Amino acid sequence: DELVQACARLPKVFLALMDADLAPPDVGRVLALAEDAATLRLIDFSIERHGPAPVPWAWLALGSAARRELTLSSDQDNALAYGDQEAPDETDAYFERLGREVTSGLVRCGWGIDPNHVVASNRLWRMSRSAWIDTFRACLGQPDESHLIRASVAFDFRHVFGGLDVTPPLVAVLRDAKRYPDFVRRLARTATDFKPPLGFRGSLVLDRDGGGSGRLDIKRGGLLPIANLARFHALAAGVTISATLDRLVTAEEIGALDAESAQSLREAFEISTHVRLQHHAARIEAGESIDDLVDPEELPPLARRQLREAFRAIAAAQKRLGVYVPRGI
Repeated sequence: DELVQACARLPKVFLALMDADLAPPDVGRVLALAEDAATLRLIDFSIERHGPAPVPWAWLALGSAARRELTLSSDQDNALAYGDQEAPDETDAYFERLGREVTSGLVRCGWGIDPNHVVASNRLWRMSRSAWIDTFRACLGQPDESHLIRASVAFDFRHVFGGLDVTPPLVAVLRDAKRYPDFVRRLARTATDFKPPLGFRGSLVLDRDGGGSGRLDIKRGGLLPIANLARFHALAAGVTISATLDRLVTAEEIGALDAESAQSLREAFEISTHVRLQHHAARIEAGESIDDLVDPEELPPLARRQLREAFRAIAAAQKRLGVYVPRGI
């Protein structure tokens, strides 16, 4: 209960960070640190109740938590790896309980579970060290839709806690991604799946029929496509870091992405993140639930123009990926 109460103060902490004009990437890092701290405490609670784990293990953050790009609207994405042993069913039973108690505790602390159920309590995201290595390799060697979906989440990972040394072998697999041309081509296509909300002559397209009604989804139309583009350019060049801005910087430094595109995408990411966080702050101050649906008419004229330019940069970067995607792929 004390942990839940402490996490309930996060919105106030977030508002203080925004009032202090902290850079958007730094806000994401602070929130990721808060989730890490809550996760570690929940793991401690579970181990105190049930005793030490039977084999070495590692708790992994995935997605935006792994990239340290967390917001107050983010769901939890996590996974668990454990050492290979002779009694897999008994061992997994221990870690199923650990995963269930930690993920349910995170829900009570404010981090929900997304519809795809990417959490350590789900058997698909909890497996042995060797099984994780095989899964990563299968994503490269058999890049069908299910493996690409898994790669888009699991390939952004970060070791949070636990003594199992699982990071080096997984990073080694990611470093080889550039040697799988079919995977690279299909990853390029996934980087264009989410389009920025631009219409005729670059006008902003708003959701008039769905739940967004007259607003645009800044995550789906802005941040998600940039994260996907950064992941593509990084993995296609053998870069294994996860943070979006770091991927774009490194891809430029090694010549995998031209300077103009890299700079435009970094600026687009920072603009989109700023708009998203300002929207979250406004929702909190108004006593409303946090979402990612922004009404451009409520933005200052300069911010509206910047957001339009950010979306244009995303569209241009996606268009350039056409060279990687032959017809029929």
